[in-house]
Amino acid sequence: MTAKRPVSALASLKGALYLIENAKRKPTAEFVQEVRGLITDAIDVLQQPDPMKQRIGFILLAFQQSTQCEVKVVNRKRLTRVTITDKTIYDWAMEEVHAIAGVKP
Repeated sequence: MTAKRPVSALASLKGALYLIENAKRKPTAEFVQEVRGLITDAIDVLQQPDPMKQRIGFILLAFQQSTQCEVKVVNRKRLTRVTITDKTIYDWAMEEVHAIAGVKP
C-alpha cells in the first residue's frame, strides 16, 4: 500500500476552480463568479513566497469577506459605514492583526 501525498492548499483551490468551470450542471452565474473571485484571491495569496505577507494577505481577505462597506456623501461630507457580515471571520482577523502587532521583528 502506498502512502498518499498530502494535497497542497494551492492544488486544492486550483482543483476547485477547475471543477466549477467544467461542471456539467452549472450553478448560477453569480455564484460561480463569486466563488471564482474568492478562489483566485486565495491562490494569489498562497503563491506569495514571504510567509508574513501571505499571512497578512489572508487577514485582509478575511476582513474583506466579513464586512460590507458603504460610502455616502451627505452635506458634502464623506461618510463611511462598515457593517460586519460574518462576526466569526471578522473576530479571527482582528485577533490575527493584534497578534502580528505583538510580534517583534
